[in-house]
Amino acid sequence: MASRGVEMGLILVLMAMVWAGANAQSCTSALTSLSPCLNYVTGNSSTPSSTCCSQLQTVVQSSPQCLCS
Repeated sequence: MASRGVEMGLILVLMAMVWAGANAQSCTSALTSLSPCLNYVTGNSSTPSSTCCSQLQTVVQSSPQCLCS
C-alpha cells in the first residue's frame, strides 16, 4: 500500500511540473525517463536495474537541475 502512495506522489509531482511551464516540460521528460527506477524507489526491488542506472546517469549529465524537482 505504501508503494502505491509513493507512485501517486511521483505522478502528482510530474503533473505539477507539466503545469509549471516550459522548464518543467523539459524536466518532465527527464524525470519520466527514470520510470525504470520505480521498482527500486518503491522498495519492490533491492537493487536498481541497469536501465535505471543508465537513465539516471543520462539525467545527471544532461539535466541535473531536474533531479531537485
